[in-house]
Amino acid sequence: MGLNNIVQVLKEKKQPIITVFGDFCLDKYLYIDSNKDEISLETELTAYQVTHQKNYAGAGGTITNNLLALGAKVYSLGIVGKDGEGFELLRCLENEGADTSLMVHTDERNTATYIKPMRVVNSQATEMNRFDIKNFTNTPMHIQERLIKNLEEVLHFTDAVIISDQYREQDCAAITEYVLRNLSDLASKYNDIIWYVDSRSDIYKFKNMIVKCNHKEFAQIFDVDDVTINPDVALEYSKKLYEKNGEPVYVTLGELGSVVYDGLAAYKVPAFRVTGEIDVVGAGDAFNAGIIFALTKGASFEQAALVGNAASSIVIKKIGKTGTAKLDEVISLLSKQYNLQEGASV
Repeated sequence: MGLNNIVQVLKEKKQPIITVFGDFCLDKYLYIDSNKDEISLETELTAYQVTHQKNYAGAGGTITNNLLALGAKVYSLGIVGKDGEGFELLRCLENEGADTSLMVHTDERNTATYIKPMRVVNSQATEMNRFDIKNFTNTPMHIQERLIKNLEEVLHFTDAVIISDQYREQDCAAITEYVLRNLSDLASKYNDIIWYVDSRSDIYKFKNMIVKCNHKEFAQIFDVDDVTINPDVALEYSKKLYEKNGEPVYVTLGELGSVVYDGLAAYKVPAFRVTGEIDVVGAGDAFNAGIIFALTKGASFEQAALVGNAASSIVIKKIGKTGTAKLDEVISLLSKQYNLQEGASV
């Protein structure tokens, strides 16, 4: 495949409509100034002083933000609690341009939140232990049914659906066994739509859709040591996962790039060289957004993997925030890589 063709594909003017379905969370960064530490008079423990905070939409929200940065129209569809974190999550999504009209609002669920304390010493911020707000009881059935009903409303005009399955707690978030079965059925029924799923632990349960996981998640599926997952091994196991699902399989491998098996051919797709400080938070979500955006534009599965790799390599250079990769950044990186490898087939 030629790089010029990839750039032309990405610049195709039709704006894709993409629905991000599943688990959303709020990424809340709290910045603690070490010079302002106080000793509590009541407990004699150190009281950390938060000077400012930054909020970002995480999980499905990060995919949403990356899709918006690339130029897609995005519907965000998940669960949001009637709490302060829910207010902030919706504000973050809407400020970036997402349509949140189909989100399911409820006072029966907490808004999932990752609280990330950032300790600032000599102007250098380092992330401390994270605090997670999640749900540990089963999602009520009427909420699950509402999620599916709202999804069906957009299937007659959306170009693609990305499913974000973030949480390992069984049946406690948006992607329950009931929802999963319905998603697989809808993917079969609406097979003119691109369906794509990123799941932390249940990727093998999804049917009739493109599946993606990272090398550690892949290792857990097949009960092998993740250090053994190189491109060759990943492709070997991708073929086994393809046999279960019958749809293309993507696996990300960090600095080793990614692989994709589409049932006909296997591809090893190189990573982009990154130097200096990095923050891998959000890299997988940027990869997902790059993949699905490229596919809706008409890219091949291999080309889409290269776009995903480019997006993730851009995001990991954005330190201390849940970053995004803009379309012009992706095109610039792809063009630069092509110029360095003039005449090469990538």
